[in-house]
Amino acid sequence: MDNLDRIFAQVRDEPMPAGLGEIDGGVMAGLASGRERLAARRTLMLACIVAGGVGLWGGLSGPSPVHADDGSLLGVPAAAPSHLLGS
Repeated sequence: MDNLDRIFAQVRDEPMPAGLGEIDGGVMAGLASGRERLAARRTLMLACIVAGGVGLWGGLSGPSPVHADDGSLLGVPAAAPSHLLGS
């Protein structure tokens, strides 16, 4: 443990590297860009939630869907060309 205390004391007595004082601007710019990305992500998520809610509301509260009279699943009208060629 004395060896570790000596190493810490030696590091503490050394001068601070010159480049260490210049990294503040880069760190703060990185934090600012991270905040901007987070705000953009939140805005996009909110827009998706609003669009989904409006789409769901519009789909559920709209008029009832039109059903074909012949009972087919695709709702092909009776005057379709395939119907005319088959008769």
